[in-house]
Amino acid sequence: MERITISQLYADAAAYADKLITVAGWARSIRDMKNLGFLSLNDGSCFKNLQVILDKALPNYAELAGQNVGAAFVVTGKLVLTPEAKQPFELKAES
Repeated sequence: MERITISQLYADAAAYADKLITVAGWARSIRDMKNLGFLSLNDGSCFKNLQVILDKALPNYAELAGQNVGAAFVVTGKLVLTPEAKQPFELKAES
């Protein structure tokens, strides 16, 4: 699968909405919550970060949530538009 840059997502999020995409970058922050986790990812293509939702059902969730800031990630998931939230979209990780 072709890697999409975060700047491409911010330029035209509607083109990638509800599609399975792959992004790669470095963790700016990782938060482990009760039922899910949040990963703030940046690939250097723009100043903005991409919020990735990590479901506890992921087979390697514990390993992902235990990583440190600066760890490299390759994430495949579905891009979901969230106009009512702080960020315009987020990626729900599948792998």
